[in-house]
Amino acid sequence: MHPAALVGLGGAIGSIARWGVAEAIPSGTGEIPWATIAVNLSGSFLLGALMAASLQTESLLFLGTGLLGGFTTMSTFGVETVGLIKDDSAAIAAVYVALNLLAPLTAWLGWQLSEAFLA
Repeated sequence: MHPAALVGLGGAIGSIARWGVAEAIPSGTGEIPWATIAVNLSGSFLLGALMAASLQTESLLFLGTGLLGGFTTMSTFGVETVGLIKDDSAAIAAVYVALNLLAPLTAWLGWQLSEAFLA
């Protein structure tokens, strides 16, 4: 399969999965958007795990760039943060930003656990 098709197919699946999480975990005005935190942290964890696995380029394009790229979302994170600030929920926005900053840690944790499991 062509690399662009692998990324596109994975991205479509990841985006639909992200939509499903947002539907399952809705948030109201002035509330922490838990769905975005869930997809960003779990997606980072899984991407870290993929980085430790010795996968073929095609698998990495589909799973990493496509599926997890479509699943996680920095753009939604940015829009939701600005929305919280505009709704006079700056303290909640600060907590939201802090929680999303855990993503690199979850990526590292995924990498470490995957290496330990695969060793």
